[in-house]
Amino acid sequence: MNYIRFNRIHRFIIAITIVLGCMSANAQNGGSMSSYSRFGLGLLNEQSQGWNRAMGGVGVALPSGNKLNTMNPASYAHIDSLSFIMDIGMSGNFGYMSMAGSSISTNNASFDYLAVGFRLRKNLGISFGFKPFSTIGYNYTTTNNEAYRDQTTGELVRNTTNYQGKGGLNQIFAGLGWKPFSNFSIGTNVSILWGGYDHLMMQEFTVNNSSSSYFDGFNFIQHADVVTYKLDFGAQYAFRVSPNDWLTLGATVGLGHKFDGEAFLYRFMTTGDTLRVDGEKNGFDLPMTYSGGIAWHHKNTLTVSADAHFQTWEGCRIPAMVINGDNVTYPSTDKMYKDMYMIKAGLEYTPNPMATRGYHKRMKYRLGLSYSSPFMNIQQGEGKLATTHEGPSELGVSLGFGLPITNRINNRSMVNVGLQWLRRSPSSQNLVTENYFVLNLGVTFNERWFMKFKIQ
Repeated sequence: MNYIRFNRIHRFIIAITIVLGCMSANAQNGGSMSSYSRFGLGLLNEQSQGWNRAMGGVGVALPSGNKLNTMNPASYAHIDSLSFIMDIGMSGNFGYMSMAGSSISTNNASFDYLAVGFRLRKNLGISFGFKPFSTIGYNYTTTNNEAYRDQTTGELVRNTTNYQGKGGLNQIFAGLGWKPFSNFSIGTNVSILWGGYDHLMMQEFTVNNSSSSYFDGFNFIQHADVVTYKLDFGAQYAFRVSPNDWLTLGATVGLGHKFDGEAFLYRFMTTGDTLRVDGEKNGFDLPMTYSGGIAWHHKNTLTVSADAHFQTWEGCRIPAMVINGDNVTYPSTDKMYKDMYMIKAGLEYTPNPMATRGYHKRMKYRLGLSYSSPFMNIQQGEGKLATTHEGPSELGVSLGFGLPITNRINNRSMVNVGLQWLRRSPSSQNLVTENYFVLNLGVTFNERWFMKFKIQ
């Protein structure tokens, strides 16, 4: 008997090339089109993948098998022994932002993640990849037609302020999952976060709506560059409750810590030079994160799962611009964030995974719900007139399909298509309400790299 193996080294090199290419492409992408990405480190990215994003983003208690689940590293211990898995995802969103009776439409596309995984040895799996941690991207203008009245001429002065921003944090990770007992697994993800932000604020004061400038206002650039690490630990335990049903319990913990970063505030005149006003060297924090989940599996056809997440953002520091009259500073503050909790639930149904006829019977049908509380505080106005409001809570509804890719080698590869409706609702009518439809596309390549082919 002779045995033939796939050329694994060449495919591994191709996989690494794709990872690096996607990381480079995402580093050039602003990511978000939300006005709320102006605050803190930006909007937090969804950490789920194409297949479970349509299930509301659940994943703490879901194992990896023919697919990857990077939300809980303990799941890597369940990767199929014959498989090399690569999962790639991207999304496009279409929506509108509204406030005080006016609205504006937005659209954006982004690369979401790339993950690779396989089994190193019995009961030990590995995964590595790339996915954004947070994104910043906005460009909007506010106008006050009666900012104040000139004390000399008595004319009304109009204030127009333009806000622009880009940046965010990228994340590369590598993790191991180990199963020391038959139904129990543990794991860890080690991540490197890097990136930063650029926030621009430009003011112009005009008289009688004229195009000529009355005088230059507060024009600032906030800039930061940061690099840090992130450690996450997970566990899963599965047990049968009947011959056709079993439950999986899952939990994860992410370690919070202080980290260094160079953050600077610059002031400039529209007709003059840029002047550095203030700086901050080590004024950033990551929160502690805690997650718990449960999943019920019926045969190989139905999975129902729910997760709860808690992140201790309150007390985390970030540099923030403080304007008090003509005095401007850029201190690190712990007043920008709130503790956040998230609740997610979802299901997946496959009529007959082993059906030889009827493609629709092997399709996976998914539904999900999610809710997250506000995690940022938003300040309106400056100085003594400043008021602070809670940022937006977020409600999401999702549905999707898993479409098997059938060929002569295997039918475990999958195209995952999902549609989400997201609504960000602020606590104040003076803040923006956002509604989005998000189209998610993920592709799971599941190749039997480690299978021996027998030739008679």
